[in-house]
Parts: sequence; C-alpha cells; structure tokens
Amino acid sequence: MDRVLISCEHYRDLPDHLEAARAYRLGLELQEFSDPNVLDGNWRGLLDQYQQALDGFTGLRAMHGSYIDLVSGSPDMRLVALTRERYLHNLEIAHELGAAVIDFHANYLPLVDHPSYLPGWVERQVAFWGPMAEQAGKYNITLVLENMWEPAPAIICQLLKRIQSPYLRACLDVGHAALYSRLPISAWIKEIGDDLVYMHLHNNHGDTDEHLAFGDGVLDFPELLASLRALPRPPLFSLELPTIEAIRASLSYLQLDQ
Repeated sequence: MDRVLISCEHYRDLPDHLEAARAYRLGLELQEFSDPNVLDGNWRGLLDQYQQALDGFTGLRAMHGSYIDLVSGSPDMRLVALTRERYLHNLEIAHELGAAVIDFHANYLPLVDHPSYLPGWVERQVAFWGPMAEQAGKYNITLVLENMWEPAPAIICQLLKRIQSPYLRACLDVGHAALYSRLPISAWIKEIGDDLVYMHLHNNHGDTDEHLAFGDGVLDFPELLASLRALPRPPLFSLELPTIEAIRASLSYLQLDQ
C-alpha cells in the first residue's frame, strides 16, 4: 500500500482534510506555519487550534517549513541568521504538532552562473544544515530538502552526502523537476537514491507551477507511481494540491488501505 499524506494550506480547510484523511487512512502535511505573517502574528493561538483539532488523529503528520525569500546558502550572514531563526521556529512548532517530517526548500539560484557560486553555496549549506539536522534529531524529526529551481539532483545530493545524517534527507517535488529541469523524473529518482524519503506530487502543463490534480497535466502519474513503488524503500507520497476536490480526484491513482 502507498503511504500517503494530503497537504492542508489553512486551518479553515482542516475539517474537510481531516475527514478525508480519516476516511482513507491518510496523513496530513500542514503548511500554514510557512507563512511569515503567521509566524510574526498569533502563531501560538493558531497552534493551539491545530492541536485541539488534531487531538485523536493517528495519521502521520508533516509540516511545510518557511521558504519565502529565505536563502540558507546566502553569503550574507545576516540573511542566513534570519533563515535559521525561521527554521528553528518551524522546528519547535513541528515538535508541538507531533510532526515527523518538515519540508524545506534548498533554494539554489540557477541564474547565478558565476563559477564560484555552486562550490561556495554547497559549503555554506553544509555549515547550515549540519547543525540543523542535529537539532532535528533531538526531536526525532526528519528534515527533507525539496528541489525548487535546481536543474539537477546532484546539487542537493552533494549536501546530503557531505552531512550524512538520518535526519536530513530529500523531498522530490515532481512538478518543480518537470518545470525547472531538463532531466527526466527517472533521473532524479535514480540519483537521489536511498535519500529519497518524501515526495510532493502534483501536475502541471509544463509552463507554470499550477499544482494540478494527477490527471490534469503533462506528467504520466500511473508510470511515475509505478516507478516509485518499485523502489526498495518507496517514499512517502504527499499530495500537494490546493483544494480537497483536487485531492479527491487524485486518490484513485493510489493504492490505499481501506
């Protein structure tokens, strides 16, 4: 059976998502605490609401971390300090939510083509994510680095190989890979290898990051899912879809335990 989560962007959507999660025995990926306005506002009150609503929910819990304009590999240490502050805040919230996984963007900038950029970026990322993984290990939470604009999996894989932590692994976002990389999804899966523990699944038409239901874009989801199921350790599947209707339309592609 597939191990599946569904993403929930806002607390107002949680009742419908909880209903579906319970009905189909799914997990939940909570995304609202990635919003800087939430983190700078009454996040504690919102966290209390989530905790009350999730009381008794036994499915796997994950969380999407902050990502807007944050660059953990920046040479500007003040920007890195802000990024670290946001991510550590996310980690504390995830711990209180009982989340097992937090997804963070690696945020490599491929338009910066100076030959010193990638080597320096890797060194700074290793310095950033090594201590973050140690902190996550104290809570038994796995951090997963997600591809956004990265043109090839080797960019993130370099960090994982250098750090070698069970608490820092990879999330493959298939929609992003289809848009921003010339490599087939199969190449990403092969190169990431055993570090691939989490997937963001959604479709698009090859032009913009639309986050469409599985059957509504250019990606062949039956073929993709079959290749993922054939792996020695199939990753978690997170349906990163904006509406409960798109989620329900995609569930028929999955092998669920009911």
